[in-house]
Amino acid sequence: MSEDEDIDCYPPQALPIGTHTAGEKPQDGLQYLSIVHSEAAHIPDVMSVDRSMFDLAPDVSTPRNQSGKLNFPSGLINKQVHKFSKLRQYCSRMQKLHPSKLQGDEVELSFSKKTFDKEPCLSLVLSLSQISLFEVLDYVQDVCLSAEEKSRIPTCVSSWVFSLLCVADKPVPMDYMAIIRSVGRRCAVLSSSLLTSLDPQSLAKSSDDPSFQYLVLFILVCHYFEQFDLLEEFGVITP
Repeated sequence: MSEDEDIDCYPPQALPIGTHTAGEKPQDGLQYLSIVHSEAAHIPDVMSVDRSMFDLAPDVSTPRNQSGKLNFPSGLINKQVHKFSKLRQYCSRMQKLHPSKLQGDEVELSFSKKTFDKEPCLSLVLSLSQISLFEVLDYVQDVCLSAEEKSRIPTCVSSWVFSLLCVADKPVPMDYMAIIRSVGRRCAVLSSSLLTSLDPQSLAKSSDDPSFQYLVLFILVCHYFEQFDLLEEFGVITP
């Protein structure tokens, strides 16, 4: 699979659609189809994450409680989970508009670690079936995030994990959840320098640090995918 592979064009228009003026509410079904057609034609290849999701509001929580366990700042949790949920809604909408390239038998995907040195293509991520999605995620946790390979973690692997989690269907089957949990554990280890303090001011200054990206992924695995026992496993509690 090549990054430069051309994305199939949308099939030719079979039925007429209405005309619609931007900013106005559609008055009938044909005008609504016009909006859908316009949005589908402008799906970006690469989508940038809103950096404001990494801006933390002042948090009064202390890094540790009386028993010595680490506290996750509530502002960090709420902002990450809320933004992630909205992004998943956007991806779900785009999936309905994007023509799937996976028809009939599963397409055999071919990846190497170099693949994850470049940002994921949105149109590719949206076209993955759930089987293919978790094949890629399993490869990431087994090869790219392997403890034996920590000296050579691909540059954009955190972006790949984030993108794949954005299009993972819920509820997640148990065998697929095992992959997500493995990813979460590795992310916790890779963000251990931040997990040992969880000081809000330090976290705010670390938003561009790769460790912070893994911390965000760990938060999402625990809180959005409801794997709360992993927090206890790494000695973290939430407010």
